[in-house]
Amino acid sequence: MPAAAGKKIVASQNYVASHVGAKILEEGGNAFDAAIAISAVLSVVVPHTSGLGGDGLLIARTPEGLLSFNSTGWAPKNIGSDRIEKRSPRSIVVPGLVDLWRMIEDYTTMDLRKLLDPAINLAVNGFYVGRALHHAIVSSEKLSPEWQQLYGDKRFGDLIKTRGLAEVLKKIARDPRSFYEGELAEELVKGLREKGSPMELEDFSQFKAEKVNLLKTDYKDYTVYEFPPNTQGITTLEILKMVDMTDINKLPYNDVRRINEHVRISSLAYEDRDQYVADPKYYPVPHFLLEKSFLTQRLMDVGMEAKVKPDGDTTFFVVADEENKIGMIQSVFQSFGSGIMVKDIVFNNRGDNFTEGRNKPEGRKRPLHTLSILYAEGRDEEIIIGCAGADLRPQIHSEVFEYYVDYMMEIDEAVNAPRFMFTGNKVIAESRLGTPSTKLEPFSPQVGIVQALKSKKGMHIGAADPRSEGTAIPV
Repeated sequence: MPAAAGKKIVASQNYVASHVGAKILEEGGNAFDAAIAISAVLSVVVPHTSGLGGDGLLIARTPEGLLSFNSTGWAPKNIGSDRIEKRSPRSIVVPGLVDLWRMIEDYTTMDLRKLLDPAINLAVNGFYVGRALHHAIVSSEKLSPEWQQLYGDKRFGDLIKTRGLAEVLKKIARDPRSFYEGELAEELVKGLREKGSPMELEDFSQFKAEKVNLLKTDYKDYTVYEFPPNTQGITTLEILKMVDMTDINKLPYNDVRRINEHVRISSLAYEDRDQYVADPKYYPVPHFLLEKSFLTQRLMDVGMEAKVKPDGDTTFFVVADEENKIGMIQSVFQSFGSGIMVKDIVFNNRGDNFTEGRNKPEGRKRPLHTLSILYAEGRDEEIIIGCAGADLRPQIHSEVFEYYVDYMMEIDEAVNAPRFMFTGNKVIAESRLGTPSTKLEPFSPQVGIVQALKSKKGMHIGAADPRSEGTAIPV
């Protein structure tokens, strides 16, 4: 559902989170206040997508300039170099979300306890299982005894209480670093170690979120920004750069020739991602991937050898006030992450993103990360696009942005428009696209769940993907 506003707006993939964010804005909070409140509520009501056991990224356009924070966690010091099983205890990296809250607290106007109170109340008193959580539960294997006890038999409309999570949130409200240092951190690490994780207290206590410089490129009349490695944001920019070097978007958006060429371009970009993108503390950022000479040569190649894992759960939201525009994404990676829980916190399985070569497992190394956010400015307007979509995210970002720029759709129309995806061994597409492919439902979450924001001359348009139970609310 889209919405337009003159002053403040919020859009998320969950109606409860959107309502809480709008209420914070109504009470005089700014976009950063609302972002923390929304993030915390999402951590309670959609635990299959994100939470205190996962990671986060944030982009904000403020009067002082563009801010970007990467709070994706690193592997335990003693991770070893062996292959990591998808949901094993070794797949858990240090969760970064709570330290992201600490970073953006510098820009808030309200007390942290007030911002976390809605999430705490939902955790204590209970929340009703939404449609997305219902589907995640019924499609999940039995992940752990704790998971089975809390979520395993719950269905749409059932009440869930997570009082252990509430107690953790109350401690975080007093001091976010208590999640990483001190008694609470000791309890969390002890719980993880009892379940087989090599995590140590120092892995938690020495972790900090980072302020980063975004990568950028030009696309038509816009400057487009994405997060640098360890994220796959550079892959989105590489796709857009190659699309811009061709004439494929002069064809109708559902023309088979355009789709085939877009798939080939995407596969080339994914091949480069898998070969060159890793934690920049270990390997330099491959800026050459955006150089015209390199891309000209790449466009002569065939592609289609990329490895793409379309499964994964994430949640993204946008929020804006009169001065600030924010996009924030958070995730535990696959649905319910590792399935391992301590104090009702579902811990991530981001270590499954380690592969080999530059991206092999190493202690205190961050894996290649699927999270990223697109920010663009041009034509006196600003665009923020983000989504749930795992490995498919670069394609989702580029397709939605191309719909907006090249096919003259409004931002909500670009979010709603039918999408296709290259999944590594086939092409999937929503049936309403009307092209030869593996056909999905007319509106399928398998092609991503997108939230987007457009700001121009004091007006905001927020879009929540109709493929979710989300909504946009103007204030």
